[in-house]
Amino acid sequence: MTLMTVSGNVFFRERIAVPPGAIATIKLVDTEGEVLAATAIEAPGIPAEFSVAVDAELVQDPAKLLIWAMLRSEVGVWGTTELVPVDGESTAVMLTKIDE
Repeated sequence: MTLMTVSGNVFFRERIAVPPGAIATIKLVDTEGEVLAATAIEAPGIPAEFSVAVDAELVQDPAKLLIWAMLRSEVGVWGTTELVPVDGESTAVMLTKIDE
């Protein structure tokens, strides 16, 4: 099996400290919405770097890969409001505050 790695970082615009224990979940999806790979990382600060490995045979067209992300913490939940296209070697994924 040959692996393809997608990496980048998640961030948000609010200027708050992320409390210990914050977890970011990142999913790599195709344009049909199928989840090809996922990971969860500790996010001790923002921006938080991530890396997702996927079986290259599952990727029909690397140019059509998208990212969905969410960060949960004691002070709130942030997520992507739209799927974010994978952008070259490092994709910046802006998260938006989600009201609970």
